Amino acid sequence: MNPFRPHEATADDQEPPVRRHQISLTNQTATPVDAEQIERAIRWALADSAYDEASVSVAIVDDDAIHELNRQFLAHDYPTDVLSFTLEDDPPRLEGEIVVSVDTARQNAEEAGWTAADELLLYVIHGALHLAGYLDKSPEDCAEMRAAEAAVLDRLGVRRSPTDGRWSFDGADVQEGPLS
Repeated sequence: MNPFRPHEATADDQEPPVRRHQISLTNQTATPVDAEQIERAIRWALADSAYDEASVSVAIVDDDAIHELNRQFLAHDYPTDVLSFTLEDDPPRLEGEIVVSVDTARQNAEEAGWTAADELLLYVIHGALHLAGYLDKSPEDCAEMRAAEAAVLDRLGVRRSPTDGRWSFDGADVQEGPLS
């Protein structure tokens, strides 16, 4: 179950609602990223949540770094796209960390039919939605997560490729792999 209120923000809104969300970004790679767009993505992902206050840190890393974190914290011996860690979850306050891999974004972007920057942004949104309470283990949860990701991407003006199979929302086509 997600701790979400009825939608307060609409697709017509230019900016997410003003809340006390502190977002910090650390780019540990040589790949340039759009920090402002990442911050807006997190704010939109948390816009309808029960969290009036949030402190979220984002680390942009390579596959080696995320592989080590994945092994250390989840006992998975492979690199992944995104990891999220909830440090405090006591509505209305949330504190968490999101770690995303630029290497994995680069690898998956072409198949997805968009840029590596858009793929990386999707990973950030996915991590923020996990912090907000979204799950993605069951087909129903995955469909709800995908719909929420799509809504945030739409609010940011990011077009999803119609050939990217991740955007099937019926739950029947849940794919294993990145973001699942």
